[in-house]
Amino acid sequence: MRVTRIFEDLQGHESHSNLGQDDFVGLLAKHKALLLRSDEDQNPFNVDEFAEIIEDLRLSKYEYVGGAAPRRLIPVKANVEVFTANEAPPDQLIPFHHELAQVADPPQYIFFYCDLPSETGGETALIDSTLVYRFVADNFPQFMEKLKAHGARYKRTLPAEDDKESPIGRSFYNAYQVDSKIELEKKLDKIEGLEYEWQPEGNLTVITEPIPAVRMIEQQHNHAIYQWTFHNSVIAAFLGWQDSRNDRMNAVCFGNNDPMDPNVLDEIAKFMDDNKVSYQWKKGDIFALNNRLVMHSRNAFTGPRRVYAAMFGDALPSDQVKRDGVGQIVKDFSALAVSDPTTFGMWRLTDPEETVYQAIRAGYRRFDSACDYGNEMATGRGIARAIVDGIVTREELYITTKLWNTYHDPMHVPMALDRCLKDLGLDYVDEFLIHFPISMEFVPFEEKYPPEWSNMDGEMVLVKNDINATWKAMEELVYANKTKHIGISNFNCQHIRQILSIARIRPTSLQIECHPHLSQEMLIRFAREAGIRVSAFSCLGGASYISLDMATSQDLLFENAIILEICRIHKKTAAQVMLRWAVQRNTLPINKSSSSVRMTENRGVFDFYLTKEEMKAIDSLNKNHRYNDPGHFCEGGMGTFCPIYE
Repeated sequence: MRVTRIFEDLQGHESHSNLGQDDFVGLLAKHKALLLRSDEDQNPFNVDEFAEIIEDLRLSKYEYVGGAAPRRLIPVKANVEVFTANEAPPDQLIPFHHELAQVADPPQYIFFYCDLPSETGGETALIDSTLVYRFVADNFPQFMEKLKAHGARYKRTLPAEDDKESPIGRSFYNAYQVDSKIELEKKLDKIEGLEYEWQPEGNLTVITEPIPAVRMIEQQHNHAIYQWTFHNSVIAAFLGWQDSRNDRMNAVCFGNNDPMDPNVLDEIAKFMDDNKVSYQWKKGDIFALNNRLVMHSRNAFTGPRRVYAAMFGDALPSDQVKRDGVGQIVKDFSALAVSDPTTFGMWRLTDPEETVYQAIRAGYRRFDSACDYGNEMATGRGIARAIVDGIVTREELYITTKLWNTYHDPMHVPMALDRCLKDLGLDYVDEFLIHFPISMEFVPFEEKYPPEWSNMDGEMVLVKNDINATWKAMEELVYANKTKHIGISNFNCQHIRQILSIARIRPTSLQIECHPHLSQEMLIRFAREAGIRVSAFSCLGGASYISLDMATSQDLLFENAIILEICRIHKKTAAQVMLRWAVQRNTLPINKSSSSVRMTENRGVFDFYLTKEEMKAIDSLNKNHRYNDPGHFCEGGMGTFCPIYE
């Protein structure tokens, strides 16, 4: 089978001997829309082969309820429903929309199959929904904020019988899968906020409840997406919901019933038309669309045309057994899912109290702290101010702190967290990490805090310690409700194996240095396959290390030609491009800035995505170069040779 990434490389293809569920879900999470064709030496797919292909993907059945277009079922041998695509008259354009975005739970995957291409036109045109979101947010910010806040309501009058002359002529019996008006009323009465009215001629007018019209798509089966989408049928309703029963100018409004400016809607529709991807159907072609990320339409056409469709919910749970690096079966991957991957780091800040306060105002909710940063009291004051001012609640924050090297002895572990909690002014942290797999001589809290890398004599002294015993002491802190989760930092694969071998409570996260000069691909894969999410510090490269003489101006990625070219294409900063690269690699990038403008700017990574080629281009910058390596700075600064990555 030939697989083409429609938005990224419409002229090329990759060969897949067997497109299984995992491959399919991953491809559509990354690339949004695929064209599937038979191999060049094979006949085009027929409709039964189309049905077999989608059946083998093991996707959940989706009940087609609430749709506007009339449909006819197509008989196939496989146990899936295949039906006609919208059978509106050929001279009518079907505007862009997410399929069934006017209902609360739209399908996740949409398929189209071409049995007979039209003589002219008839393309199923596509557009990236995130591209539309960015256009609207940049050009009509007030409209976008209102759409985010209130969603949209849709108004449609449905006939008692299918009207095949109308693109929205599906009867209310078929639209809601009922056999009687009484059954229909019972179904509609259960939907809070929905209004309906019977018309004298027997038609039914329905005004939907407020439906979210802008969505953040976070992850799909552990594949990071994190993109805003213009997830609605607003333009389809505005342009296309017109027939003898419906006036398109009254088809949609904001969720609070305020009207939408038709001039804004016209501009959005024009942008969609100017930026759409149109592909001329060939017999046997299959479109596979991620309905959460892609909008589709249909161009007008001449001559006969037969295009069929199928829609599904999420992928069914896999029965594949997954094991970690020590052979244990892994069933819980919940740690990989977070609502927002951007994390604000507290290392080396000039005014940590004000900085953390402003970061919370800018929208950050995940904060990375540590005893060793020496600023947890100020960090705590900034957090407390934000809570008192009503900007955020404690429950909305995710606070990470770390166990320093001098406190690895099990008796010192709870004392170390107690001190962090006291300084932060918190009853608990969300995550407590072992900062380094390095055990050093204990330094009493009252004599020196934070102890940094040396004892009271200015020497770095390594000591014998069982890191497994340290981990068991960490587990006790979870049982004591002082931290919700525990994890590790700067650990390599073998360090992680050691912890996994004895853990009653598995690590939820691994924090590592990771940037285009140090991509750490295998370590990231190793951790995630064990159900451990990965946070990336120094994700912008060596900039923070120049003042420490641990990097030079030659290490600056902000001036790299490859990154600057990608910046030009997407109209984004170098930081935004590198942060987006980190997100798409399934890591949580830790960044920081003392500038409120830059804080907001660095969160602007959810309105674009990098193509496969762009990701590969940034990957090519890898040179396995670490800036934060105890194997180097400990010997140079403290006279102790302490490699941990070799």
